[in-house]
Amino acid sequence: MRIYVINLARATERRRKMQAQADALGVHLDFIEAVDGKTITDADRRLVDHTRRRRITPYPLTDNEIGCWLSHCRAMQLLIESGDKMAMIAEDDAKLAPDFARVLEAIAARSGPFDIIDLHRNLKKDELFVSCRPLLPGFDLGRIGYTHMNATGYVMSREGAQKFLAYAQRFVHAVDKEMHRYWANGLDIYGIETPVVIPDDGGYSFIGETRGQGSGESRQRYPDADHLYWRLQRRWTRIADSVQKRLMFPSYVRRGRHPH
Repeated sequence: MRIYVINLARATERRRKMQAQADALGVHLDFIEAVDGKTITDADRRLVDHTRRRRITPYPLTDNEIGCWLSHCRAMQLLIESGDKMAMIAEDDAKLAPDFARVLEAIAARSGPFDIIDLHRNLKKDELFVSCRPLLPGFDLGRIGYTHMNATGYVMSREGAQKFLAYAQRFVHAVDKEMHRYWANGLDIYGIETPVVIPDDGGYSFIGETRGQGSGESRQRYPDADHLYWRLQRRWTRIADSVQKRLMFPSYVRRGRHPH
């Protein structure tokens, strides 16, 4: 299985660490130059749907978040153009577990149909994981509820890439959150029982460069973010979203256990 690694040209140390891990595990990496937030254009910024964005948050997407979007879209497009059935897409701060290569081989051989298999886990106390199908001992594939944010490392099918790019032609949420919104995007997404990819940014976030490294107050806000209309819109959107994803989760689990 091809492994695409999204890497900023100036993040040379991250590339070195990723390559060292790959050499130790005996896997090959295809590095993709990430879109740098410092080079974002007005045309890139116009990809953001600000009307929908203001209904969920008072904060616009930052230039680095837009760059992250474009980088993942670039990797998905490469998967589509390759004609491969699936590929792994990783960010350059991924820490690969010893079982990483074995799990990828099993996914390629016998995973069954899917759009995305997330290879990381948040492992929060209130995180739901419901096993749906066996992969390897200790590495079942299952459904994770309810929102499972992170795009450090995932396997995507060619069909999943096509579906996601068709769905997300305008940017609203950050790309990791948008991918995991199964109740809205209709993607067939599985998590893994034991993570084989762990985010390890070494204490520095390139995404944060255009967000502000201090408290939330340092972030740019929409000028009218505190208007009563938008505050009520955000509250309603949060409630509706929470209800929708919880109502859909049982059928989502059943579909995972009995894929079409």
